[in-house]
Amino acid sequence: MAPRPGAQLLQPSPLAQLSRIALVAAVLGHVVQGGILDYLNVRTGRQATAATELGAGIPWVPSDNETRCYDDLGCMTLTKGWYHLIYRPFNVFPLSREMINTRFILHTRRNPTEGQVLNAENDKTIRKSDFDVKKPTKIIIHGFIDTPLSNWVKEMRRELLKKGDWNIITVDWAGGSLPLYTQATANTRLVGMELAYFLNHLISHFGLDPADVHMIGHSLGAHTAGYAGERVPGIGRITGLDPAEPYFQGMPYYVRLDPTDAKFVDVIHTDGKSIFLLGYGMSQPCGHVDFYPNNGKEQPGCDIAENPIPLTLVKEGLEEASRVLVACNHVRAIKYFIDSINSKCQYMAHQCDSFDHYMQGRCYACKENSTQCMVMGLQAEDYALSLPKTTGMKLYTTTGKEYPFCSKYFCRSLKFTSETLDTHFLGT
Repeated sequence: MAPRPGAQLLQPSPLAQLSRIALVAAVLGHVVQGGILDYLNVRTGRQATAATELGAGIPWVPSDNETRCYDDLGCMTLTKGWYHLIYRPFNVFPLSREMINTRFILHTRRNPTEGQVLNAENDKTIRKSDFDVKKPTKIIIHGFIDTPLSNWVKEMRRELLKKGDWNIITVDWAGGSLPLYTQATANTRLVGMELAYFLNHLISHFGLDPADVHMIGHSLGAHTAGYAGERVPGIGRITGLDPAEPYFQGMPYYVRLDPTDAKFVDVIHTDGKSIFLLGYGMSQPCGHVDFYPNNGKEQPGCDIAENPIPLTLVKEGLEEASRVLVACNHVRAIKYFIDSINSKCQYMAHQCDSFDHYMQGRCYACKENSTQCMVMGLQAEDYALSLPKTTGMKLYTTTGKEYPFCSKYFCRSLKFTSETLDTHFLGT
C-alpha cells in the first residue's frame, strides 16, 4: 500500500484558539518558531480539510466509555479516568490517520543527511533502506509545534551517529502537532499507536529486538513514547526530555509517561515551575530515575538579562532566538542530553532528599556500584542494572549557563577534632 497522503492544517489565531484553555496558554511559546507551516506545505500535496475534524473535536465528558478503532492499529477508549476537573478538563479523539500522517524517517552512517521513509505497510521501503536490524535503534520524537526539520533534531541525530553506528529514526507527526493544544495531546495517543504498530511489525517481520530500542521524546514526544512503549513489550529504554505538564501531571500512569512503559525510563526535568507560572514541563517524577538539574525549574542562562535575544538571533538564528524568548527552560533538557552524547564531561547527579540539601553538600557520597550517584544523559543506561525495584528516584545536579553546560563541581569538607580546635586556639 502506498504511503497515506498528508494534509496541510488550517491555523486559526493561536491566541483565539488557546483562550479556551487558560491552563495551556504558555505553550504559545513554540508558535514563534518559524517553518512548521512551510514544512507542511512541502510535505503535503492537498489543501486543508482539517477544519471539519477540528470542529467535530469539541471538548466533552463521556457519560460512558467511548471507543474508536483505527484499522490495524487497534482501538482507543476514552474513559472517565482520562478526565480531571483541574489537570485534564477537556478531551477529544485524535485527528484521522490521514491528517496526522505519521512518518518514520531513517538516518544511518550510510545516509546521514538524506532520510529514508520507512512504511510498515510497504516492506520494500524497509528492505531497500539502510536499516540494519542487528544494530541498536534510537528513535527521536518531537513535541508540540515542532517538526523533524528543527535544529535540535538534526543536531541530536548528528551527535548520535557520531557516537555509534546506529539506526536513527525520527518520528514525523507535524500534521498533528499544531494547535489546539488539547487536540495535539489527543493526537499523541494515535501517534503512539502508529509507532507501536511500526515497531511490532519490525519485531515480527524483521527480527528487531525490542530491548535494542531507545525512544527519546521531548515534551509531548515523551508521552508519545510512553503510549508506544505500553503496546510493545520489552522496549529497552525511554528517555523523557522535560515531558509536557499540561494535561499529564497529576493524571493516572496510563495517561502519561511512566516506568512501566520500558525496561528503563529516565527523565530530565528542566521547566517544572507549573503551567500557572509559565512552566511547560512536569515536576512530578515519571521514570525509574528522574534528574532535576538546577532543581528542575529554572536553568542558568535562560534569564533574558543573561542571554539577550538580539545576540542569540545573530549567533544562532531565528528559531533558537524564539526558543530562548519563550521556552528556554523547556528546551534546555534537549541541550543537556545532546551535550551528554559525546562530551568527555559527565553530568554526575546525586540522589538527595531535596535540592537545598544537595547544594548544602549533604549528598555528595558516591560509592562504587551504588545508585547514590548516576550520570545524566545518554550514559544513564549504564546504571540501569544496578537500580533498585523502586521508581521515582530523584537525582540532582548543576550546570553552567552556556555550552558546554556540563561542569565539574567539588565539595570539600573539613572535620575538626577537639585536639585540632585546641591547637588552633592556642596558636591565635
